[in-house]
Amino acid sequence: MIYLPCVIVAGGKSSRMGEDKSLLPFGGFATLTQFQLNLHKNNFISLHVSCKTKEKFSFEANFIEDVKEFKEFSSLVALYSVLQKFETDVCILSVDTPFVNIDIFEKLFTCKENYDAIIAKSPYGSHQLCAIYSPKILHVIKKQLKNGNHKIRDILNIAKTKHVYFSKDRPFLNINYEEDYKKAKKLHKMN
Repeated sequence: MIYLPCVIVAGGKSSRMGEDKSLLPFGGFATLTQFQLNLHKNNFISLHVSCKTKEKFSFEANFIEDVKEFKEFSSLVALYSVLQKFETDVCILSVDTPFVNIDIFEKLFTCKENYDAIIAKSPYGSHQLCAIYSPKILHVIKKQLKNGNHKIRDILNIAKTKHVYFSKDRPFLNINYEEDYKKAKKLHKMN
């Protein structure tokens, strides 16, 4: 168990998928969000779901809704909203990465000392929503949001950031398109 809270980010627009990814059935669960909650229920000190509004979900969870100050659908708005709720570092996981397991977060956790952000990185690239963030960067995020910049990578260029390398891309398979969803369901059945 990792003695930090974990927040599953499930508030995106899902524009590439054409429907809300967080509500897609997956792994024997009614929604991908419920799959992630079940997968990680014993892995962290507490488990939460970040969203624009909790009304879209038909189940109970520890929801963290986006602050009303920023209306945009944005991972950075979600991160800002989440970090306001905690005084400790927070593990962040995108709802659409169902193969990220506790081993990945344990490796990130071992590197957390004195960093504002610890980000998973694989041959494919940086995974900003498989990370550990410190609330110390709230002021930087707020300033950037007020300037209309919603890019997490720009925050990472300012913050004290460490990238932790993983040799395989598969755990970070991201469900963005219908083909990705089909592939993820097939891979899950094979496990």
